[in-house]
Amino acid sequence: MAGVVRRRDRILLLIALARWAKAAVLLGAGVLAFRLLRPGAAEQVSDWLTALPFTTEERVGQRALRWLLGAGPRRVQLLGLSAFAYAALFAVEGTGLWMQKRWAEYFSIVATSSLLPLEIYEVVKRVTMLRIAVLVSNVAIVAYLVWKVRASRRGLTARE
Repeated sequence: MAGVVRRRDRILLLIALARWAKAAVLLGAGVLAFRLLRPGAAEQVSDWLTALPFTTEERVGQRALRWLLGAGPRRVQLLGLSAFAYAALFAVEGTGLWMQKRWAEYFSIVATSSLLPLEIYEVVKRVTMLRIAVLVSNVAIVAYLVWKVRASRRGLTARE
């Protein structure tokens, strides 16, 4: 309908912004992973980790760096490529949600739901406030999107 102006769904816009933020972080992680392949980069990162004012973060960072580099450059390349792939998925999801496309709602339901078992496992393995917050927010996102899709199928929301 040419003359109909749809009201923007602010919750979808917030979810889209969160997806774009995840895409940006993953894009940065991918770039950093490939930078670790440069000669001397691992030593620079190790020095930076040692300079951190918190010993816990330094130990965790040093362990992660050893694990990452311990299996050779293939692990680093795989991590970088995986980060880029997930960044692309989050960017597409965020763009579709920003444009308020129905396919993006379905895509987000499937993508977010598929990770819930892993998030539940992580919370059961070790309870932290961050893990609980991620799990609760993702359950809320899925519940909202399922409600929105079902409501639109019953004609309760305006759709083009």
